[in-house]
This record gives sequence, structure tokens and C-alpha cells, in this order.
Amino acid sequence: MRYLCLHGFSGSPESFAGLSLPSGAVIPTLGGHLGTAAVGSFWDEVERLAALGEGCSGLFGYSLGGRLGLGLLARYPTRFAHAVIVSAQAGLKTEAERLARRAADLRFVRLLEERGLVAFVDAWQALPLWASQGTLPESVKQAQRQQRLRHQAGGLAHSLIQHGLGEMPDLRQQLTQVRARVDVLVGERDEKFVTLGRELCGIIPGARLTTMPGAGHNLLLERPEACSQTFEQGTP
Repeated sequence: MRYLCLHGFSGSPESFAGLSLPSGAVIPTLGGHLGTAAVGSFWDEVERLAALGEGCSGLFGYSLGGRLGLGLLARYPTRFAHAVIVSAQAGLKTEAERLARRAADLRFVRLLEERGLVAFVDAWQALPLWASQGTLPESVKQAQRQQRLRHQAGGLAHSLIQHGLGEMPDLRQQLTQVRARVDVLVGERDEKFVTLGRELCGIIPGARLTTMPGAGHNLLLERPEACSQTFEQGTP
């Protein structure tokens, strides 16, 4: 099965370097990353990725890529045979929640615009979300930092403004129509997304939740072998 693989915010196709990917995997650069323009809305990005992944019957998305992956499933509920959604959610439920998220993202946008990429990466990596990565080898953490520093400040700012969680529609109703086999992966220490993963599995018919012991949000980095094994689950 050929998979469309979508990386997270501030990541890149290199984020999948530690995984054993199926032959022919398509790994596009998300809008706003590595010089790729962030054009249009969340749905515009979904449609761009749908075109790039033409011919793929498998889907793998992590974090921002997971949210866009859910958008693909919502828009094309019968297109994919198997989907793996890692550390992602179906969207915010209320306009008040979306406004609050936009305000939070705007602080990072201003940091990118006013102080530049290095200051942003320093602040981003200090978020509690990444605390579980403290025990990773220093070489792994430095490689991730260098990956983030290859972006452009303006591109990441546009990604947040145009494709951030505050701009994502609530997909809950549409996701009830999904017919793919869906595996939802979360890290045990990422408590917020454990809850959100359970919710996703209650929405998408037949979806299966796997919680990775001792891991946090970025399972591509913390549990690459386990992520790789999910591709085998795509075989009926």
C-alpha cells in the first residue's frame, strides 16, 4: 500500500527519516515549511495535499499533519483504505476556543516576525509539550533543532496564521462517515492527546487507539519503530 505521509509543524519530510516507510511513500512539505508557500485556508491545504497524494490508499499524519490528515478523511471518507493519525485532534468545538487559540498562536507569530527563527525555536522547544524528549540522546535533539532551523520565519508564521488549530474546522460530524481502517497513536505522557485520541476513536467508526508507554507527543522521534509497525496494520 502506498502512503501519503504528513509531518508536523516545524518539521519536514526529514521527520520520517527514522521510520521504515513502505515503498513509494509520498512525503510532501507542508505549506509554510522549507520555502513551500502556505496558500489559502486549511481546506485549501487539504486539497493541495490530496492532489499530491493521488494514488495513495494509505495515510499517515502527525500533529499538524495529523489534523490535515483528518481533513483529508473528512473530505474523502472512502478514498483511503488505512490511516494512521498521531497526536492530533478533530478541531475545536466553539468559536471562543478558536479565538483563544488564534491569540496564543499570534504570540508565536509575533516572535517569528520580531525576533526571528532562532528565538522562536528556543521558545518552541521550551514548551512543556516536549518535556518527554529530555531523555533522548543529545544527537537526536540537536538533529531536530537543526531541522527546525532550516525553515524561514515568515513561512512558519504563515503556517500558524492560515493552517493553525484556530483555523481548523470542527470535523467531528464529517468524521463519522469515514470508512478507512484508522489507527490513532498517542504517547502515554501526552495526557491531553490521550483524551483527544479516545474521543477520535469514539467518533470514527472502528478506529483503534494505541497508547505508547513512556512517550510524549512526538512519536516519530520517540517511538519510530512503533510508528513503522503501524504500516503493517494497513494490510487487511
